[in-house]
Amino acid sequence: MTTHSVERTRVFWVTPEDDVRQHATLCEPPEEGGPVEVLGGHQPVHAPARKEPGQYQMWHTRPFCERCFTAYLSLPVTPPEAAG
Repeated sequence: MTTHSVERTRVFWVTPEDDVRQHATLCEPPEEGGPVEVLGGHQPVHAPARKEPGQYQMWHTRPFCERCFTAYLSLPVTPPEAAG
């Protein structure tokens, strides 16, 4: 049996305190909060301080920044390997 390594792109979803939309970033937001570059190509957003471990996961029940979500969908995906 051969072991394969699959690299996954980590995406963090930030909802600034002054916005209801989630913004995507490839940079892990600092625990104390602060500005982060986003995938959507617009101005950086301010990530709030981390209060819980899953805070920067995608929430399907919250709205997304359209530009960030479109950029997220355009990220390269590693195709699953055929079982053999």
